[in-house]
Amino acid sequence: MCEAKAVVVEGEKEEVIMKDVVFLYFKDGKPVLRNIVGEEMIFEDYEVESVDFVHHVIYLRLR
Repeated sequence: MCEAKAVVVEGEKEEVIMKDVVFLYFKDGKPVLRNIVGEEMIFEDYEVESVDFVHHVIYLRLR
């Protein structure tokens, strides 16, 4: 399987906030991530900065 991990970027610091991400969508302009067991997280004050398809990483940054 090729699950991704979600990382919050703050300056030079990166923190993994969700593992095994299989779905990303937007609800009212806010990114929503769902993991392999169906748990979802809505990121109210974040935006998707980039997605690394090779290393399976979704980078989020504060707006």
